[in-house]
Formats: sequence, C-alpha cells, structure tokens
Amino acid sequence: MAEYGVWLLAASLVVLVLAAVAIRLLWRLREQTQRENRERAEYERGAAEQGLEARQGISILARSYVGGQLGASELALRVAVLAETAQVEAAFADDIAVFTEMAAALAHIPTHRDWKALSSEQRATYSAEMALLEASYSDKIHTAAGHLCTLR
Repeated sequence: MAEYGVWLLAASLVVLVLAAVAIRLLWRLREQTQRENRERAEYERGAAEQGLEARQGISILARSYVGGQLGASELALRVAVLAETAQVEAAFADDIAVFTEMAAALAHIPTHRDWKALSSEQRATYSAEMALLEASYSDKIHTAAGHLCTLR
C-alpha cells in the first residue's frame, strides 16, 4: 500500500507541474491576444484617420478644380493617389473611378524633375496629349468633381 502512495504522490506532482505549465501558457496566450487586439484597434483607428484626411483632401481638390484653381490632369493624378488610401463611401466610388482611369492614362507622362528635364518639343507633345485627355474626360471629371465637393 505504501508503494501506491509513492506512485500516487509522483503522479500528483506530474499533474501539478503540467497544470502550472498549462496555466502559464494560457496566461501568455491571453496577453498575446490582448496585445493583438490593441494593435488591431490602433491600426484601424489610424486607417480611419488617414481615410478621413484623404477624403477631406479629395474634397478640397475637387472644390479647387470646380473653382478653376486646378487643372484636370493634376486633379486626376492627386485624387487617384488619395483614393488609394481613403475609405471612400460606395456612393463616391464611381466618381473616384473616373479620376483613377484618367490617372492611368496619364501614367506614362513624366512628372516633377523628369518633366523639367524634357525638351520643349517633348513637353509640347505631352501637353497636347494631356489636353486631348482632359477634353475627352472633361464632362465626366466636372460631374465627378461636383459630387466629390460634398465628400466628408
């Protein structure tokens, strides 16, 4: 009977050690889950703030275009970039698509320093191409910009 007591004590000790390890692992899992939830909430909050700023920027750009302070090509390029980061409501998705489409058509045209490095003939060629694109998208862009002025 005494030898059963030794085995029972050893088995109880093994069970206690395994229970302690399991409790420690469960605690670490709980902490990791809480940390991941906090990080996810921070990310979502940052994405929402970034989306709000992008939507406000799109609205400002649209108002600038409607007010004649910004050209259609520049508007399309800037709105397309902002739209990549913005969480735009479905009601404005079609309007954003017009700018994205025009920006894709303008993608091969150099900008910034590359534009300055072009010869005057190359600039004239690209400017003519931009004017043709602006003319072909004019109605769509003006309508979309009008809708986007109300974007919040």
